[in-house]
Amino acid sequence: MQFLLILMLIFAILVATFALQNAYPVTIYFLKWQFEASFALVVLICLLIGAVAVGSLGLVHQATNRLKTRNKDREKAENSDEVGEAPVEILDVADTGGPEEKENVAGGVDDSPQEVEG
Repeated sequence: MQFLLILMLIFAILVATFALQNAYPVTIYFLKWQFEASFALVVLICLLIGAVAVGSLGLVHQATNRLKTRNKDREKAENSDEVGEAPVEILDVADTGGPEEKENVAGGVDDSPQEVEG
């Protein structure tokens, strides 16, 4: 992430240097309009429009991915309810039914390692 930030900063410095060195006025023609503006301003506005467009497309892509994920999660939850899957049971690991019995101190917890059969 830091590499990308440094790369963007270097690109911004290069664009600003290019714009400052080419600050002469140019005539802009767009459809029926015609106006004069600084070449640097035209370059910076074009970059800004491009950045906004790319950012907007990125946000739309993120939003669609989130919606797809949310819909898949809902479908998975609905399918598991329809099938009638039983809820996951929590097994009591302390009750292994092995040959040795371990006593707990009154009111305490047995923290000794136990074997789990699987």
